[in-house]
Amino acid sequence: MELESVLDCKVGSFSTGMKQRLGITLALLPDSEFIILDEPTNGLDPAGIVEIRQIIREYNRQFGVSVMVSSHLLSEIEQICDHLILIDDGKLKAQGGDKGVAR
Repeated sequence: MELESVLDCKVGSFSTGMKQRLGITLALLPDSEFIILDEPTNGLDPAGIVEIRQIIREYNRQFGVSVMVSSHLLSEIEQICDHLILIDDGKLKAQGGDKGVAR
């Protein structure tokens, strides 16, 4: 996650992107079966966005951990997730995966 260069720095001095990287790192550390990430690429530069997408997908595949990504950017969800649920006003509106979307 490229945090080695800031190990001796205070979190308050981190950029938005570095705070995102730290938050994702902390979420991935525990031995979890399910992780929720809210806007995980917010504040990252384009290269960082691509890297975080790859990390999330690889973490899921390698460790079998379910990762739920919350985002209002549907293009972001398309590039990270293999299953989608759409929730509106607390209600499930649609869900789907490789075989299509059910409403």
